[in-house]
Amino acid sequence: REKGAEPLAFPVIQTFPPDDWSSIDSALSHLDQYYGVIFTSVNGVKYFIERLREKGLDIRELKGVRIYAIGRKTEKAVLDLGIRADVVPEKFVAESLIESIRRENVQGKKFLLPRAAVAREVLPEEIRALGATVDVAPVYQTLPPKADNAPLVAKLKNGLVDVITFTSSSTVKNFVEITGLSSWQKKPTIACIGPITAKTAEDLGLQVDIMPEEYTVEGLASAIEKHFKAKTKN
Repeated sequence: REKGAEPLAFPVIQTFPPDDWSSIDSALSHLDQYYGVIFTSVNGVKYFIERLREKGLDIRELKGVRIYAIGRKTEKAVLDLGIRADVVPEKFVAESLIESIRRENVQGKKFLLPRAAVAREVLPEEIRALGATVDVAPVYQTLPPKADNAPLVAKLKNGLVDVITFTSSSTVKNFVEITGLSSWQKKPTIACIGPITAKTAEDLGLQVDIMPEEYTVEGLASAIEKHFKAKTKN
């Protein structure tokens, strides 16, 4: 809106607590045994701290534990708890965090990864390859919302939408499932927040036209503006 465009909200994911809390509950009972806790999203932080409090515990349980956060928003969510992240990778993807952890001696160390019920396995697998132990504990799950998107789908199919933005792999998968986008002959411009989201889109048959250098919502908005300014000049 600030740039003069008209955003249309198309809900494709909704977050819920996990079906089973046993993994995180077990971890919360002995947080002092972990070398580090890795947060990969704001939701991971949110549901982790909510469960911690529900169990009658507080942030002091993390005393002496290293905190890793992927992305500025996740880092801020950690800071809002009254603690600082020890490590925030240069690029806001799991692969960059792995590079940061590789600089430490984590042989025999134990990590906790509170995350979505369904997520990429590259992070725990690579950390284990470094000789560390990783406990993966689902603290939330994402499901498609029950929303009537028919009017928006009609707009899309009639060419009334210029660009579709995707901010995670889940948004791509659910959007394609809801709309059948990958089978359309003519598709709007596709903008993805980062390389992981872009790869998911490409795997589903979409051509990614826009991806920012910095993998943030602000970076994505700027990249979209730059893309359409360049088209106007041409």
